[in-house]
Amino acid sequence: MTSLRPPLAIAIGLLLVAATLYFTLFTVFQGSAVTAALLATLANIVPLALLGAGVRVMIRMIPPRLGLPTLLALHAAGALVFALVWFWLLMVALGVLDGENAVTFSVAPFTGPAAAWQLKQGLAFYAMFAVLAHWELALQALPRRTDATENAEPARQFVKDGDETVPLDPARVFYFSGAGDHAQMHALGGTRLLRTTLSDLEATLGERFMRIHRSLLVNLDKVERMEPAGGGRLALHLANGDTLTASRNGSKAIRSRTL
Repeated sequence: MTSLRPPLAIAIGLLLVAATLYFTLFTVFQGSAVTAALLATLANIVPLALLGAGVRVMIRMIPPRLGLPTLLALHAAGALVFALVWFWLLMVALGVLDGENAVTFSVAPFTGPAAAWQLKQGLAFYAMFAVLAHWELALQALPRRTDATENAEPARQFVKDGDETVPLDPARVFYFSGAGDHAQMHALGGTRLLRTTLSDLEATLGERFMRIHRSLLVNLDKVERMEPAGGGRLALHLANGDTLTASRNGSKAIRSRTL
């Protein structure tokens, strides 16, 4: 399950905190009944949540290279519109709650200090929603964080060399050739006969090594150039001077990696 981004989670948390404070104000300080207090709380929070979502959409539509003065002017206008629209929606919602029904009601807007306080709240909520929306955009613009295990060096590997167990350094290996149930390792420093199969090596070493033939597993990092070898096959010239001929299927797999 995908978790919410921190800015969105904080925005939801702010709305829940605001709802709790409004409900407490109406029940404890104004003595409203629980049902009336709940409806009054919803009258405040529902328009606030909708306008907050609108702020998030608006900020996502702002051109990324908009100048700072223009951006500040846009936010100043947005804050004023947000506060006024929230005030208007709240007054209408309260009028509906106090009216006979959703059609027959009258609106009596707050005046004086109550109106000023409500508008200041609107400006403050706009500022919080705008900051969180910009934060969310900044997080999305960051490069994807990779897990520590994704960037970690691969675990050191060991292979059987006769009766000994020796470390395997893939970066030093040019290729492996099949030798029955064994594999011949061609690497810097010479060759070794390993008590393992090409299939086991292919499954262990990853995409750096490609099976170009039933009996050949090559380190693609060591291929210096390739050329046609006839019959749809490719000849691979390696950094150690060896030339390997890929099978038709192996050549097809190599061509699939060619730009």
